[in-house]
Amino acid sequence: MELRQDRDGAVAGGAALKVGGGNRRRRCDYGSFRASERDAELLYLVGEQYALTLPQLACLIGRSVHTARALRDRWKRAGWAGSGKLAVEAPSFVWLTGRGAALARSPFRAWQPNHGLALHIEAVTWVRLLLERELGLGEWECERSIARRHAEQGGRRRHLPDGIVSTAEGRVAVEVELTLKNRGRLREIIRDSGNTYQHVWYFARPTIVPALRTIAAESAWQNIDVYTYPPTPGELPRSPRRA
Repeated sequence: MELRQDRDGAVAGGAALKVGGGNRRRRCDYGSFRASERDAELLYLVGEQYALTLPQLACLIGRSVHTARALRDRWKRAGWAGSGKLAVEAPSFVWLTGRGAALARSPFRAWQPNHGLALHIEAVTWVRLLLERELGLGEWECERSIARRHAEQGGRRRHLPDGIVSTAEGRVAVEVELTLKNRGRLREIIRDSGNTYQHVWYFARPTIVPALRTIAAESAWQNIDVYTYPPTPGELPRSPRRA
């Protein structure tokens, strides 16, 4: 089903008005933007991840970055998305506006661009695409959904992972580390995660992998694996075995 969103944000079915007589008349939906189911699905995923980079959008649609840029530009013209350069080391990002969040029926508020979080958001999304789309290990639950669920359940607010993958063999908490936290705080997080989830996978920059592996080895359950980010082909994670 194709939806049409006019410039004031209303969504409705649309059809072109065709007038006989040989003269083409202006379409009744001229000046409006049509939203496809694909648009809504992609925008929903953007909302889950806070933002996507253009290469990530290209990966999702299976097309070139040039095509992804054209899609981003159409979203911007429709008022569904914002875009910009948030980090020197990263490509342009795309995020939802309030109108885009409404169109996608996202349960999350439109994200306000944060330069300090941009690289981490980019890395988490690449890990999601690897585990969920490329390797097909299971369905991903985003950090925003995890936080929402914990808020509804109440209780003590603890550290939340960057995502959870529900595999055939159990739930895996996923963490992405680009900088090394205070070791005391890191030990606390690893202990809590190891006690809470069946498995924990860390993806970290090569320079901090040794420290993370040393701390992970202290886990009582021995259920924490540390991989480099980006992961090398020889160490790609596989569906975990049951403990």
